[in-house]
Amino acid sequence: MSGIENLIGMLDYILDTERKRHITGGILLSVSALFGGLAITVMTIKNEEEDYEQ
Repeated sequence: MSGIENLIGMLDYILDTERKRHITGGILLSVSALFGGLAITVMTIKNEEEDYEQ
């Protein structure tokens, strides 16, 4: 538990201003959208490959 508390304390110290929090939030949203797009792409490619096999 001490490690988690240290991590949260460090993040709180690093993200001490509103601007830093907004930048970090934007980066997290961008990464999330990237991985979501990759997941959708993989799922649609997999369905197309199944259609070609039949």
